[in-house]
Amino acid sequence: MSKLERLGSLDLTWLQIERDTNLMHVVGVLLLETPLDRQRLEERLQTRLLRLERFGQHVLRDSAGAVWESGQVDLNAHIVELTLPAGDERAALEATVGELAARPLDPTRPLWQLHLVRHYQQGSALIVRIHHCIADGIALFSVLRSLTDAGPDDETPPETPTGDHPDNFFEQLCAPLTRGMIESIKISGAFWAKYLSLMLNPQQVFDYARASAALALEIGKLTGLQDDSLTFLKGQPQGVKRVSWSTPLPEDAVQELADNTGTTTDAVLLACLSGALHDHLRNQGAATAGVELRTLMPVNLRNAEADDPLGNRSGLMLIELPVGIADPRERLAETHRRVDVFAKAYDTQRALGIFSLIGQTPKAVQQQTLRLLAAKTSALLCHVQGSRQARYLAGAKIVEEMFWSPASGDLGLAISIVYYNGHYQVGLLSDAAMVAEPSTITSRIPAQFTALAPDANMAPEAPKPKAASKPPRRKVAPRKPASKPT
Repeated sequence: MSKLERLGSLDLTWLQIERDTNLMHVVGVLLLETPLDRQRLEERLQTRLLRLERFGQHVLRDSAGAVWESGQVDLNAHIVELTLPAGDERAALEATVGELAARPLDPTRPLWQLHLVRHYQQGSALIVRIHHCIADGIALFSVLRSLTDAGPDDETPPETPTGDHPDNFFEQLCAPLTRGMIESIKISGAFWAKYLSLMLNPQQVFDYARASAALALEIGKLTGLQDDSLTFLKGQPQGVKRVSWSTPLPEDAVQELADNTGTTTDAVLLACLSGALHDHLRNQGAATAGVELRTLMPVNLRNAEADDPLGNRSGLMLIELPVGIADPRERLAETHRRVDVFAKAYDTQRALGIFSLIGQTPKAVQQQTLRLLAAKTSALLCHVQGSRQARYLAGAKIVEEMFWSPASGDLGLAISIVYYNGHYQVGLLSDAAMVAEPSTITSRIPAQFTALAPDANMAPEAPKPKAASKPPRRKVAPRKPASKPT
């Protein structure tokens, strides 16, 4: 008899808000120096991934929400080998990742899948798809990291934290998320206290009225904000996805530029991104003066005393990118100021706890909330901190890695900044209705870096962007940059 376990509130949220035009997958790409041995990969999954209960469970929906059901895992269904079409390998791989980002996972099986490209350049590539209902992006990145080793012949699995449930590692991984929302996202008022009592008892039937009241407090935080600038980056997703990621920027060069300009590496990277978006909009015929790009940024909300290295207690904070500033140095200075304000505001009082609430509200409330998010923001922005040293998967060295968390609702752009082994890369996952060729943005990152340090030849040569047709012109309503970022 299979084991049944009811989905927690946050798990259920990601199932409830999924749309055909925006699937709730965390998508990742690993580029490997040598061909990946499938048999060795399967052994690694058996010994390290499948010991985590969630990766052996599929979802059964019912009238009360959904439950996890344990069963047998057929790895042949979860490891799919692909052959890229002839031609530009990088373009073919990006197209394949985009197509997979828009393809639903099999609901009758555990909600994850690996796609192995045996021959990519001189090595191989691995595309990872894991549904967000399994865990948030931070947790999933930690899980994937646990599959890797420090050397090609190292078979010692990374240490995992111990806790109240030593036989169920994944419970240790996921439970802090709900606890963190309870303990850290302090929405004032009796409504929140009442709602927390429900979250503390996940088997209890959720009260829609109470959840909606708590959500109303969160919506109030957004309603008071001015609408995000109307650009070609906003619109109605159609469900066709495109991806691209930049050539690597050396960490030493980024740090040197930050030191020389009295800024930070975060400010430098976001300024490069803002500049690339500025050039993209300008080339599409859009007005750029005064344009702000407000982004949603997931943040870790760990208690100061928490010592769990896999703690992934998350909320959402807002940061505006000064896309409308044309001068690179002025843009960097303003970005640095906003990052500094953001860092000082990094607290639980300003974090949005919307995604802990909307999964327990009626469908109409969910849709209204997601529409509001799309009106106030243009993109999801994630910063992934990977290993400082090279890692190996089943004996093959990982040379590049990129991950995206899914954009929800009517958001059509997910942006990731990923650090790995001494390099930074910027990646975009876009809906084709908003950005048909994201390579036209990511290819500009090295040039933007060089523009910030014209005397320092530190950036790698940028690949030529793919030709893209201009979309029909749309009226743009720019606004003046806010004196203070949200």
